[in-house]
Parts: sequence; C-alpha cells; structure tokens
Amino acid sequence: MSENKNKVSNFKNDFIYVALALIGVGALFVLMPEQSSHIICYITASLLCVWGIIKLFMYLGSERNEIFGSFGLVSSVTLIILGISIFVNPEFFESVIATIFGFVLIVDGVLKLQYSLDLNKIGAKRWWSILILAGIFVSAGLVVVFNPLFTAKTLMVFAGVVLIVNGVADLYTAIFINRALKKAKNNTDEK
Repeated sequence: MSENKNKVSNFKNDFIYVALALIGVGALFVLMPEQSSHIICYITASLLCVWGIIKLFMYLGSERNEIFGSFGLVSSVTLIILGISIFVNPEFFESVIATIFGFVLIVDGVLKLQYSLDLNKIGAKRWWSILILAGIFVSAGLVVVFNPLFTAKTLMVFAGVVLIVNGVADLYTAIFINRALKKAKNNTDEK
C-alpha cells in the first residue's frame, strides 16, 4: 500500500514541478519574446554540457561489470557535443525552439488524453474536463508547430501564453487526479 502511495505522491510532485517550469518558461516567452530564445538557448546548452560531464564522470567511476551495455561514454559525449554545438550555432536552435515547445504541448495533450481515459475507467466524475484540456493543448501545439501566420515574436508570445495556461491546467490535473485516486481508494476500502 505505501509503495502505491509513494508512486502517487511522486507523480503529483513531478507533475507540479513540470507545471511550474512550464509557467516560468511561458512567462519568459511573454515578457521577453525576443530575448527568451537566446536565454533558453544558452541555458539548454549549459545544462547539456553539465549533464554530459556528470555522465562522463559517472561512466569513468563505474564498476567494470556495469560498463558494458551502459552506453555511458556515448551518451555523455553526445550530450557535451550537442551542448557545444548550441553554443557555437545558437541561431539554429533558436529557429526551432518554438517548434520544440509545440511538440511539448502536443505530447502533454496526449498525456492528458490518457489521464482522462484512465480517470473514466476508475469512474471519476468530470473526467471529461481533462479530455477537453487535452484537445485544447493538442490543438495549440499543432498551431505552434505549423505556424503559417505568425511572426517569430508573435509566435513566442503565443507559445508563452499557451505554456502558462498549460502549466495552470497541469496543476489542476494533478489536483484532480490526486482527489480521484483518493476517492477510488476509499470506495475500494469500503467494499
């Protein structure tokens, strides 16, 4: 029982952290649409390099029997090269950043679709509210990915607003799922 409770708690916490990150990135897009792509570009490059270096040290410090099949060296060098390439050629990354966030919105919408179907299976009331959110975010993601009418600045502001709304919707979804799971558990315990 406590293992399931920990899974639910970890899920809820992860969901909340992602939601807050989406709100933060969205606010950055809205408040500084032209500079935000530069900032995100350099932060991403820095994080990739740091992550690659950490993985490299983990690989070099791993036991002999853990080395084969780990791909630690390959993944660490790939991360470092990717980070350096973004530092060297930030214009390319900046040109695709809105598209990347569009794909994030689409994936998040599909996740919400799955959550709504799962909530329906456990008999949660208003499961359809998550389904509606899923449709909204898949649609918004498609608009961001296939942006024929937007200038770069307008697209960044639109993507920012959608990310903020998505973050708030994720907070709602986390609370909704948590309550539905508690209610389903209480109904199971009563039987």
